[in-house]
Amino acid sequence: MDIVIFPKATDLFQAAAEDFMQRATDALAHKQIFTVVLSGGNTAQYFFDSIVSHSGSNIAWNKIHFFFGDERYVPENDINNNYHIAREHLFTKIGIPAENIHRIPTEFKDPKDAAHQYALTLRKFFNLNDHDYPQFDLIYLGLGENGHTASLMPFSDALKENTQLVTSLWVPELNMYRITLTAHTLNQSAVIIFLVTGENKKSIVRNVLEGPLLPEQYPAQLIQSVHGKTIWYLDAAAGELCLGKN
Repeated sequence: MDIVIFPKATDLFQAAAEDFMQRATDALAHKQIFTVVLSGGNTAQYFFDSIVSHSGSNIAWNKIHFFFGDERYVPENDINNNYHIAREHLFTKIGIPAENIHRIPTEFKDPKDAAHQYALTLRKFFNLNDHDYPQFDLIYLGLGENGHTASLMPFSDALKENTQLVTSLWVPELNMYRITLTAHTLNQSAVIIFLVTGENKKSIVRNVLEGPLLPEQYPAQLIQSVHGKTIWYLDAAAGELCLGKN
């Protein structure tokens, strides 16, 4: 695991965008597609804006496929919908083919059916057998102040799921259903990058990265690439208490 601390959030987003471009370019030099899982929230929004500002005509967007790590179970046009945020801040600005965007559905009456449908989407795209997991090229994740990532919430049943690709859960404190890739699915990615900014995250960053292993309490501790590398991008405010800093 690598931890990289940037002076400011803007430096982090610039570096993350440049890194994304380089990874995509390098991968597509020797393979046909590049698969990326996006996160949601304000941090993701700023990251998307930075990608747009750094994107150039040399990026083969028609060969990049975007998926989502989780979704708030609200209509796709709701401002809190992760796909909506990505569409407004990224997809509409880069000219990516619609068929390259694989959103988590939220129109089912039962969120369990939505989770099942997204699992089918993954199985079809990656041509998976029953017990296989998709191996994404790159996954982006955030970190909540309670230690959650994607929608893997503290002490939730979603943390115990080790056979499904995707699961649904009710989050009482948010009065909302969520759909999320399971920890086991996330951990199959070749590269996992956490993007974390802000002083309000400094305590949880320290607990997750340097505290005792308590994955039920801090679900982000469950995430570690089993095939490649896990990278944490922190701004100075989020990383203030890490690495011996006072």
